[in-house]
Amino acid sequence: MANKRISCLATIAFILLTALGIGQVAVYQNYYLVFLLVSVFLGLIVAQSDLIPIVAIVVIIPFADWAVESGLLAPQVMWAPELLSGLIFVKAVTKRVAARKKVNLFGMRLVMVFLAVTVASLIYNDIGVISALLFLRLLFRYYLLFLGIINLDLSERSMRLVNSILVCVFASQLPLSIVKLLVYGQGETPLGLSSHSAPTYIPLIAIGFLLSYYFLYRRSIVYLLASLGFVGFSIIGGKRAFVFFLSILLLWIGWFLRGRIKHFSRYAALTALILFSSTYLAFRLIPTLNPQREVWGEFDPAHAMDYARSYTLASSPVDGRAIGRTSATISVFEELHGRGLLSLAVGSGPGSIMKSTFRGLDHRESLETEYEVAYGWTGLNWLGIQVGYIGAAIYLLLFYLILRKALHCLGKERDPYWRSFGLGMAAFSFTILFMSIAYSRVFGHDSASAFYFCLAGFLVKRTLMYEDAPPLPVSWREYPVEYGEI
Repeated sequence: MANKRISCLATIAFILLTALGIGQVAVYQNYYLVFLLVSVFLGLIVAQSDLIPIVAIVVIIPFADWAVESGLLAPQVMWAPELLSGLIFVKAVTKRVAARKKVNLFGMRLVMVFLAVTVASLIYNDIGVISALLFLRLLFRYYLLFLGIINLDLSERSMRLVNSILVCVFASQLPLSIVKLLVYGQGETPLGLSSHSAPTYIPLIAIGFLLSYYFLYRRSIVYLLASLGFVGFSIIGGKRAFVFFLSILLLWIGWFLRGRIKHFSRYAALTALILFSSTYLAFRLIPTLNPQREVWGEFDPAHAMDYARSYTLASSPVDGRAIGRTSATISVFEELHGRGLLSLAVGSGPGSIMKSTFRGLDHRESLETEYEVAYGWTGLNWLGIQVGYIGAAIYLLLFYLILRKALHCLGKERDPYWRSFGLGMAAFSFTILFMSIAYSRVFGHDSASAFYFCLAGFLVKRTLMYEDAPPLPVSWREYPVEYGEI
């Protein structure tokens, strides 16, 4: 009887406090209080379910991030996926420790080495601890999700369900991109996953998985049509670099498919068709890539090549600051080199160029004033400035480790669904690595980072299920039906 009274009083107190909190929010528009109330709610969800919080993360990000960027929602909304990620990690580790089971900390040694470099950079450059913590938060917020997933007792059915939801999330971007074209026109106006550099890497991720499943799982025309749809998604986003990265990705996938499919010539012909049609449409539909600078301008590869060369090497005619990715990389290297070998090794301090909504911690202007870069910073530049090129190399090795695990899955997995998933994750890892070095800070984007570490968690979980399984043969000839006829 006493327990029932305590439970009833606790429920009443919770309702009253919630009502009071909502009232305070309405009167004072205190979004931090909203986050506090939401945190309690999210904590209850994580405590009750392993699957729902993961689904919430992959759904909230694509449909809330653009609204925040457009000013329709408060920035604090995007703290929810990060909080869920941390809570999932805490829950998974707590359950493992309580059950006296081994906690899987995949990649943790590499992370600890990176943290050592970060601390060394912090001490050498006398950077504030808060700025350094914000820097680390941006890099590892969804790595916690990855660790949480590989330590949870998720079933194969649960993982495939989340994969299906992600397929729906990606598929929804195609009609959304058409809406964007009709309402806003071609460009980087945010809507769904189409904003800034996302129309470059989102189609690459999608096409990597689509081609993997087409050749290793099921020869469905839907996969090919969807691939062409994501080509259109990129063109609507006005992303000129997409064709360049697509050609490299298709060659990379082809390298690992050779010997694994019966008719490799079909892959070569299909990818050549996709690449030619993508290039043709991009050169004609993206105004800056044709001489007329208009939609449906002439197909002129020489003009496009000249534009790309001048764009990547460009500097501002007003103040000489770098505005191209190649010129920015050169400018950053020269500045760090001029400061000495230690600056090259450990950078100018973690958080020294961080963009932040917190007052006094926004240092984005340092990139323009100290390094003379107005535009064109890549992930390599961003990391190199803050933790040096040693720190950048160590952090990017984390993605290489997962890439190797994906290739291990491709070679060992007997289930066509998960073997295709392994190749898709290898392509995803390669995309993150290559684009971070040459194009943009992809690893820092909520969508790319959350999707990547979520799927990487599924990859590691799946490989653990078949750790002792015999490897598949290198040649399709030993299993002609399994390799060539799917």
